[in-house]
Amino acid sequence: MKRLRYDAVSYVLKNGNSFHKLKLAHILRLNGDRRKLVEELRSLQNEGGGWPWQLVAGNPSGVSDTAKVLELLPQVGVNKTSNTIRRAVSFLLVRQNRDGGWSESPELEGIIPSSWNWISTRHSGYQTAEIVNALIEAGHFGEEVRRGIDFLRSIQNEEGGWPSHIGPSIYTGSDIASTDHIILAFLHHGELKESPMFQRAERMLLERRGRIDSPVDETAVLSTLLALGYPPENEYVSELVGRLIEAQRSDGGWNWFGDLPSNPMQTVDCLEQLLKCGVKIPF
Repeated sequence: MKRLRYDAVSYVLKNGNSFHKLKLAHILRLNGDRRKLVEELRSLQNEGGGWPWQLVAGNPSGVSDTAKVLELLPQVGVNKTSNTIRRAVSFLLVRQNRDGGWSESPELEGIIPSSWNWISTRHSGYQTAEIVNALIEAGHFGEEVRRGIDFLRSIQNEEGGWPSHIGPSIYTGSDIASTDHIILAFLHHGELKESPMFQRAERMLLERRGRIDSPVDETAVLSTLLALGYPPENEYVSELVGRLIEAQRSDGGWNWFGDLPSNPMQTVDCLEQLLKCGVKIPF
């Protein structure tokens, strides 16, 4: 059995926020004080129903941050009819764009670092999949979800992947890091794994094998392959698992890419996928 070299759990508990710790407890099935973490997240919810950008109190609400919290809360036992859930659903629904997709909150224009070109506050993009997944998890299967799915279907590119967002961008081709969120959105909406759309996406990822070298992309590919039914013993899956184990930093965490410092969110994402593959996580 493969095993992590460093203590990832302690890293998240030391450096993560309430969301990171709650998701960690959920995926590791830790008891702990989940109620306290849930209440901390409730207290962060802004008046309009969203959660602040980067979950920092005082920031305007972020679409992606709200979707992440909304998706997690029902999984840890928060009632789908609670005021917390209903307000978050309403926040997201009114921000759907005319094309059926979602962009990041316009209120974050000037707050999101200008170098984060993969995020757009004006053009619909990968946030659509995050919101579809969150709405379905919260029990909302309305017309808004169908329109979001139709938008994602319409922007799959010839290669088989999806751009980070439509409209002007320095990025062309497929945004690997968001592929798993999009695949999961279609699966949650009932798309069959035999779908030609999935086959095109799968072919794209297989053609990229050997050219994906950042933890954020490797995690997304691993998540996608597992969601499409690849077993842990598959050669490509095993290769990705090995690369992620090697990419773990000595502080216990993983970073997004390059020389960036370790990141609690990326660390939790890595742990979630590695657990599915039977990797031993010491805690």
